[in-house]
Amino acid sequence: MSVLRLSLMIAVGLLLSGQIAFGASGGGVDGGGGGGDAVPGRDRDGPTLSTLFQEGVTFLVDGECKNAEKKFRKVLKKVPRNSEANYLRGISLQCQDRHKFAVRYFKRAKRDDFQFYQAYEALGITYLTLERPDLALRELEELSTFKELCGIGNRICPEKLLKSHRKLLAAMKRPVDPAAR
Repeated sequence: MSVLRLSLMIAVGLLLSGQIAFGASGGGVDGGGGGGDAVPGRDRDGPTLSTLFQEGVTFLVDGECKNAEKKFRKVLKKVPRNSEANYLRGISLQCQDRHKFAVRYFKRAKRDDFQFYQAYEALGITYLTLERPDLALRELEELSTFKELCGIGNRICPEKLLKSHRKLLAAMKRPVDPAAR
């Protein structure tokens, strides 16, 4: 499976499962994003930022990655510390095969919401694409640490954490296909 297809599947899966709620109050409960700056209601010169965000999501779902990236860039000019917008800009860069740039936005998504587990997974997969399994291993280790912390006090791990851990672990175990590049 190509990285582009995998990236789009991740983004679409998140969107359809309702995990990403741009501007939702309450922040990133259970690793669903939401960290960072709150979203202002309306941009002075145009549509609301949530409208721009939704347009970006629509472009991304339709496979129009460059247009999606432009929408997320506009959103991030106004609210640069929004984990969902940073994550989805990273996904849109990934599907344009601009993996080195995608790394920056996945890191920002993690910075803005340390429980945004999908950002760790996407960053790890991007590192694998960039042939940096050592850095991908670091992301897997961070997810493993979160998983171990769930075991303390008999707490139940969030499903998003478990799923991201499984996906990154599986990606690391897959053999590298030189023809896929």
